[in-house]
Amino acid sequence: MDLPQSIATIGGQLDRDETIVAAPELLSGADVFAAERQRLFLRPWVAVDHHSRLEAPGRYVRVEAATRSILLVRDGEGGLRALRNVCIHAGYPVCEAEEGPAERLICPYHGWEFAADGRLMEPDLSSRIDPARLRLASHPVAIRDGLIFVDPSNAPSAETSDPPITAGVVPSWLKNGKVTSRPRCSVDWNWKLALQFIRSSPHLFCDDPDEDDVVVFGPLSMMFAQPGRATLLRVIPKSAARTDIQLIYMAANDTSHNDGSDQLANGLRKVADAEAGAGLVALDRSFFSWYWPLMSAG
Repeated sequence: MDLPQSIATIGGQLDRDETIVAAPELLSGADVFAAERQRLFLRPWVAVDHHSRLEAPGRYVRVEAATRSILLVRDGEGGLRALRNVCIHAGYPVCEAEEGPAERLICPYHGWEFAADGRLMEPDLSSRIDPARLRLASHPVAIRDGLIFVDPSNAPSAETSDPPITAGVVPSWLKNGKVTSRPRCSVDWNWKLALQFIRSSPHLFCDDPDEDDVVVFGPLSMMFAQPGRATLLRVIPKSAARTDIQLIYMAANDTSHNDGSDQLANGLRKVADAEAGAGLVALDRSFFSWYWPLMSAG
């Protein structure tokens, strides 16, 4: 799809070293959000969680990658899968709980049952339909440095590529660490404002942060990592006017980590709402210098 005019004008303003004047549609337009979904949100890979949450076979956890709901499943043999959380019958979410047993994934709409590898178990339609079609869609999935990455794009090359670290160094302890909590908050902002807010507010996520503490994983996730503790932050666009912010707190196994995450999530929402109301969050030139190459390359 062609870029909406509100995005296309950014390139010229950057080339001419002009002050970037963003059109209102850039934060509210449905066509802008659709272009961003195609060109930016669905890029491989997305850091979604930590492997310690799926150490036991026969379990699933539900995550979101870009705008897609995905079930991370550890099957009975220990294999890891990323299944699209959409029933092949009527498009209803198969699992609504955040985590649970994966021996049978049962859609609550009409009770269709799927195995941990995504195969349809009930009802039996194999005599009428090609069995290859009777399974949940899947996505490439990989573990790097203890973090689980999913590729929502289904790009063929992603199955053999290594999940990227755009900037920073992942601490060595993270591979053997554990998740201590996973708070989440929702703000009535466009995702670009939410990301700009997070980038400019590292003090909300770690103590005495400096630039060496930041690890970047693609466009919509980053991690603040310090000795024995780390916070993976995920910006999850829900619509042009609403964004979820997921915080995944992790700690070394021998580290006491009382992060007060619920209070922080509530505080984050209050601070974000207050700054938005006061007009303190704005997209600056450095943001557009990052945003434009990603959008224009699609």
